[in-house]
Amino acid sequence: MRDTAVVLLNLGGPLRSRNVEGFLYRLFSDRDIIKFPGPAFLQPLFATLISKARRREVEARYEEIGGGSPILRETAAQASALRAALHGMGCAVPVKIIFRYTSPRAAGELRALKGQGIRRLLPVTLYPHDCRATTGSSLVELEREAKALGLEVLPGVLHYATDPDYVEALAAPLAEALRALPEAVVVFSAHSLPRKQIEQGDPYEREIEATFAAVKARVGEAPGGYRLAYQSKVGPIQWLEPELGSVLRTLGGKDVIVLPVSFVTEHIETLHELDIQFREVAQAAGVRSYRRLPAPAVAPAYIRCLARRTREALEAMEH
Repeated sequence: MRDTAVVLLNLGGPLRSRNVEGFLYRLFSDRDIIKFPGPAFLQPLFATLISKARRREVEARYEEIGGGSPILRETAAQASALRAALHGMGCAVPVKIIFRYTSPRAAGELRALKGQGIRRLLPVTLYPHDCRATTGSSLVELEREAKALGLEVLPGVLHYATDPDYVEALAAPLAEALRALPEAVVVFSAHSLPRKQIEQGDPYEREIEATFAAVKARVGEAPGGYRLAYQSKVGPIQWLEPELGSVLRTLGGKDVIVLPVSFVTEHIETLHELDIQFREVAQAAGVRSYRRLPAPAVAPAYIRCLARRTREALEAMEH
């Protein structure tokens, strides 16, 4: 395994609010994320217009959560925890981070790895659910940059929606929260996706629903019931529903526990959307109490999920 590196794939985020426009441009330039309804050559123009139009609004949101995204710091902690867990299993491999839209990007990281004698890459996604817009886009870039450098991309850890350790990482804090608020309505909130992408065969919605079912089964009956909702839609096209705000507006007078799924670190979708925007929606609707559970981050069960699956992938390539 001396010539093999594990690469953790995630979306990334602007370290400072002044980096927002470039981040938005790269995000909206990617047709795997948002496909402009027109010829592909117009996508950069679309990305330029929308990134400039949304810059001030998004910069202000980042200012409200500390002036930038903590996703690099959080992902670095996950990489360190995974590296330690793998070493404890006898897999002494480097673990590196590759973000899709902000540094560290694939091109620079892969050049550095090649200079260190690495010839093979094992991708491990930090998107638990199979989706062409997230893991799919990251893999396309990884494979393109690897091919240019003569590196091999191995079969990796690409989704784990119902992995028992991943499910436990979500279920354990939820069970604890329900002991404190036993009558609460539990609302699972996942990042939304354009409905058209689902109709074209993307498995994301099916995988989110599988996690929803698995966590419910692990935790057991909740007197207030479980709901599944979606957040983070952009633009006027149809996205997955129900939208989180519309669900919260029906829960006046109730305690609500919000469990973020599809997110494994804290970033703007959790720290601003869930903690600020949707908390305000809940308060306006008369929700009695609103408790948002943390993303798995370096929860031991989540790291066990990644480490076990990574070790299995490493062992498979040796046979």
